[in-house]
Amino acid sequence: MSIRDQLIARSADLTRSELKVVQILIDNYPLAVMGPMSALARQAHVSDPTVMRAVAKLGFDSYQEMKQAMLGELDTSRLSPLHMLRSKDAEAFRSDNVHNLFIDGIVANLTAMRDSYLPPTFRAAMDLLGRRRRYIHCLGGRSSKHLAALLRGHLIQARSGVFHIDGGPADLVDLLADFTENDTLAVFDYRRYQTDVVEFAKAARDRKVRIVLFTDMWQSPIAHFADVTLSAPIETVSPFDTLIPGLVQIETLLAAMMADPEFGVRERLEDIEKTRDRYGIF
Repeated sequence: MSIRDQLIARSADLTRSELKVVQILIDNYPLAVMGPMSALARQAHVSDPTVMRAVAKLGFDSYQEMKQAMLGELDTSRLSPLHMLRSKDAEAFRSDNVHNLFIDGIVANLTAMRDSYLPPTFRAAMDLLGRRRRYIHCLGGRSSKHLAALLRGHLIQARSGVFHIDGGPADLVDLLADFTENDTLAVFDYRRYQTDVVEFAKAARDRKVRIVLFTDMWQSPIAHFADVTLSAPIETVSPFDTLIPGLVQIETLLAAMMADPEFGVRERLEDIEKTRDRYGIF
């Protein structure tokens, strides 16, 4: 079993803060340990002692031992597939090749996201988004607001009390006045991170709102105080980052809720279908 596989296998025994450390290690495997332990702590938005506790629970006597073990597995086969695509002869990157190169990069991103899957983190996101005693508010930035709207559209099929936040600063401030500890904010923030989105999330946190963050592998500042962070690789051969991994995360969460009778999604969908039939709405 590789060190990466060991990190994933032992994740169930970790606290929320320790899981943040493992997520960074997996998302940037094995380069996350190239620097000192304090650098890893800063990237994971935790303290040095938290990193030390995580290292111990993962079965290593010290950070240096874990670092040596991870770097010992570094070889050409573990380079990012997208990096390998970019390292090809520049002549190969022509307009008639972009179609396949771009799709190959998306597949590589989704494969990397699959391989960095942490069951406790995914389950925590499901619990916060699926519990019907909580109201869910979905917020995104300039581009990621489309993902926020899609999340709302999916979740409303699974449960009630889901809202898409879409308005100017005054609307956001007014909404904050209604937030309580019974609310969850699902927020999308990818590089370059949007100051107004980060500040709104901070204000929501001050009102004891729980936060589920969808972000990239470098992580929005919101990760510092989010309850759950779902990160994804977003680089492509295009100058623009892709939102496809975020969309896959949304649809995977809904599929998992559908498969778990505890969330009662099937019963709600049956009720929705009966109502549609009654009023002839298709």
